[in-house]
Amino acid sequence: MKKTMHQLVSVLMILSLVLAGCSKSGDSKPSNENASNSEGKSSSSKTIELNYWVPFSGSDGEFMEDMVNSFNKSQSEINVKFMNNNWDNYYPKLLSSLQAKAAPDVAVAHVSHLAELTPTGMIESLDDLAKDAGLDWSTFGKNQEEAIIRDGKHYAVPLDTHAVVMYYNKKLLGDAGLLNADGTIKMDPGVEGFTKMLETLKSKLPGDVSPMIIGSNNVFTYWIWYALVQQQGGTYFKDGQPTIDTPEGKKAMELLKSWLDKGLMLPDIGDNSYDIFKTSKAAVTFTGVWATGNFEKEKSLDFAAVPFPQLFDQPAAWGDSHTLIVPKQSDRDKEIAAVKFANWLAEHGAMWAKAGHVPSKPSVVESEEYKALPYRSGYADVMKIVKYMPDTPKLSAVNDAVLESLVQINYGQKTIDEGLKEAQDKADKLMSR
Repeated sequence: MKKTMHQLVSVLMILSLVLAGCSKSGDSKPSNENASNSEGKSSSSKTIELNYWVPFSGSDGEFMEDMVNSFNKSQSEINVKFMNNNWDNYYPKLLSSLQAKAAPDVAVAHVSHLAELTPTGMIESLDDLAKDAGLDWSTFGKNQEEAIIRDGKHYAVPLDTHAVVMYYNKKLLGDAGLLNADGTIKMDPGVEGFTKMLETLKSKLPGDVSPMIIGSNNVFTYWIWYALVQQQGGTYFKDGQPTIDTPEGKKAMELLKSWLDKGLMLPDIGDNSYDIFKTSKAAVTFTGVWATGNFEKEKSLDFAAVPFPQLFDQPAAWGDSHTLIVPKQSDRDKEIAAVKFANWLAEHGAMWAKAGHVPSKPSVVESEEYKALPYRSGYADVMKIVKYMPDTPKLSAVNDAVLESLVQINYGQKTIDEGLKEAQDKADKLMSR
């Protein structure tokens, strides 16, 4: 889908479309207001009512609504009212509700957005509440737990990890002689080995099939570049300031651009990367775990999913987490109930994993229920290597500016040096305001 750069930039400036699987048009009314009565249970004055906001769409919204209904049916102490909101204005709406002291009782918030919300002073630290709610922080993945700690306190309950991983078409790689007996990819380690694998695919695939598909003109360029910087031990922020124009940043962009220049991945594919891979017109793709549900619906597609590959010195992947926050209020019983509900969702993460996300609790990842789900176990270890983005309220603005410059590099409108310098300058100006 070709666009002018002017049109493209206006789209790119909404970086958080992260989350591809989390956008939804229009707010919906609470869908389960009478759920407490659905099993013949009558509400009573002792039942604690919780209003719960989420920004999910499609199957994500459906799976979460099912979880809420299951929770309501599982006990009579708490009744949760589910409100699915429009992704495009979810965070402005949530931020406004916190500032106006009119927030829901519990709400979904990405780790990457916590820095925008916590300065309101209206998000409850959860350590004391967790004790009363029976929540044990040691049951969460260490990486996921550390991501929600601020000044030594826990400010959210991690629900999942959603990261960029690698999917590959087993038939296409098998036909090219690039599969081991166990179905893993046959290739040497590092950048050289991965690039050589792509070159072999290019030489053996039909002319209308690309070795790899990546969003070269959308947010995936930023996510993959970020991961490759982290794999070199590089930084995105240091001492509170952006570090964009660095040797690691340059090396990461040189690799991405080389794949484009060598014809190892398609340029300018707009929002079509899912369909291109799903219809076997590309052998490999880097995309989010939320694509699993999309790909598995295509019965003709024989694919595997694994963590983002280690191409440099250390494993790393871009990722984020859905968490649950508890806005402050005077009713402590409600706050405790909100933490109990959040912990229940995490403990039943195998239900949420149907949407592709990796559960936040290792015990759930090791459960038979989770292992019985196809494909998910193949990339579950990505939860250990995710490098969360820096904690700054200006993160989204900086990300947008960086993405714009990276895409201009992909289009050949700027050299790598020019593009990274421009990105650094824009980021510095944003942080100085």
